[in-house]
Amino acid sequence: MRGGDNMITRQCREHCDSVGETPLQHLVSALRVAIELQILVVAVVVHALIPRWFTHTATNKMKQILSRRRDVEVD
Repeated sequence: MRGGDNMITRQCREHCDSVGETPLQHLVSALRVAIELQILVVAVVVHALIPRWFTHTATNKMKQILSRRRDVEVD
């Protein structure tokens, strides 16, 4: 790394600012979404094998995740 550079670049700060989060808040919220989606994978795989199970789980969870974002409208 060059002198004066750090882990949080100007572009990273601008992105965090644009979503109204500090870098730490962004880290936590992004990890939360990643964990939720990984858990959701199990439900989707089960649904693929047994379509009557988890019929709306993925859709509902993704809408819930998106509704937490300020810049996305959910139908």
